[in-house]
Amino acid sequence: MNQDLLADIWNVLGERIPEKDKQDAATEFVNLLLDYDIAESTLEGMLGIDTYLDTAIEYALEDEPGEHNEWDD
Repeated sequence: MNQDLLADIWNVLGERIPEKDKQDAATEFVNLLLDYDIAESTLEGMLGIDTYLDTAIEYALEDEPGEHNEWDD
């Protein structure tokens, strides 16, 4: 799926989500995209659209399985 389309979807929905619910909605949106195997590069391309979405994307990409960290050694 095209990152511009996904960004537009988020922008349309985000305008209608109450401020208090935006972070939860952004997290669920990003998790849904990951469930549908949207590429990490597509998610990274969506950074900068919205601060709530940025937080959700950064958190999701940090937790991706298979990522090497200091505890793996």
